[in-house]
Amino acid sequence: MKRIATTVAFLSFSAFAASLSIDDAIAIAKEKNPQIVVNKTHLEKAESQKTSARSLFMPQLTLAGKVTKINDPIMIDLTPVRTAIVGSNYASTYASVYGVTAPTAGEATADAMAKQAAGAGNAKFAAQVPEDQFKIQVQDDLFFNASATLIWPIFTGGKIFSAYKASTENVDAQKSAFSMAENSILSQVCGRYFTMRLAEEMVALRTDALNTIQVHADQAKKLEEGGQISRAERLRAEVALVEAMTEKDNAERDLSLARLALANSLGSNDTALVATTPITTVAINGSLEDYKSRATQNYPGIKQLEQEKKRAGRAVTAARGDYFPTVALFGKKELYTKDLTILEPEWAVGVAVEWNIFHGGETVGKVAGAKSQEREVESLEHQAVQNISLLVEKRFREYEHAKSQLETLSKTEELAKESLEDQQKAFNAGMGTSLSVVDAELSLERLRVATLKANYDAMMALVGLLETCGEVEKIGQYLENQK
Repeated sequence: MKRIATTVAFLSFSAFAASLSIDDAIAIAKEKNPQIVVNKTHLEKAESQKTSARSLFMPQLTLAGKVTKINDPIMIDLTPVRTAIVGSNYASTYASVYGVTAPTAGEATADAMAKQAAGAGNAKFAAQVPEDQFKIQVQDDLFFNASATLIWPIFTGGKIFSAYKASTENVDAQKSAFSMAENSILSQVCGRYFTMRLAEEMVALRTDALNTIQVHADQAKKLEEGGQISRAERLRAEVALVEAMTEKDNAERDLSLARLALANSLGSNDTALVATTPITTVAINGSLEDYKSRATQNYPGIKQLEQEKKRAGRAVTAARGDYFPTVALFGKKELYTKDLTILEPEWAVGVAVEWNIFHGGETVGKVAGAKSQEREVESLEHQAVQNISLLVEKRFREYEHAKSQLETLSKTEELAKESLEDQQKAFNAGMGTSLSVVDAELSLERLRVATLKANYDAMMALVGLLETCGEVEKIGQYLENQK
């Protein structure tokens, strides 16, 4: 009764569970897998950095304003100038009067008359140029400034262009990094999907085996009652029945865990899943060298390193830019002119040049460091190509091994079926033993399990090959083309 209830529960679950093909699983993972969602934000960040780098080509316009309070107003005192002017007027008047009167009145009289005239004229002139007019306030102790400043670098030794190109290549590198992460995650999704499918197949296989052994155990009980077999024979059949129940329970537990793992990769809490894409015998189209070539050209990790190599080259160019001057156009316009001093213009434009002639060897170090980074990336790229080629060969040979196993198991399974039929006939006729029947049944079951696992291994080898080629999401199409 327990076995029947378990079977009914499993069938009921299958009836209400969500059917899921491998294409459906991949599409859901691309949309909802938490790690893929996080990696998308990294790509968006790189895009924003590219926009920021593009802005370096544009002029920078800055608005600024401030209110300032100083200790005292700023004054210009021109009293010494006034004194010099007044003194000059006195001397001029004295010389003029003295020159006219000296020939007729004598030097003493002329001197007195000139001094008197110069003093009177000087007093009158001084009254006309009051002293307070020669003290000018140029800045109040509280004043406001508002201005607009524009700076536009027009030559930086290639640093701006290199920064922009590096940001563009960083976006491409992040796209490759995203593709590599997505490719790896989708490979994991495929692995968990086919693991769940394998678990489903195992439950079905263990259920069939349990049913077969149950029939044999029932027959053994009847034969014992009829005196055709011994009690030991019947007990061996019942032991095999208990073992079959245990194997089925283990298979159902493995299926439950496989559903949970797949749901996690799909970013879902719903574990009511049933795989509809079967684990079938797959054929790999193409030779080992074909897959190596495709992997070298398409593997996202290699593409990422290619972009990183370009970025390293840009870093060398940017470092060399320090050898050159920086030239920029600038302009400034005062927006509030009321508090400007007489020394400050309302607007100004010009060209600014800055050239750091000596860096203490800093630029040389930067260039050497950038070149070293470039060589390091080249070495990593070369190593990555070798590693991916080795990985392709490993997975290709894993597929060939699984394929060879399937061929051997297919032949052995036919023999095992014939052996089971013969043992069952002999047992029913009272000529064989329960042990022989159970052993034949378990042998056939082991072969079927091995066949399932060999098909699973071949499928996983195919998934691995497609992952190295950056094409794992096309596995559904690949399997469809083989129908």
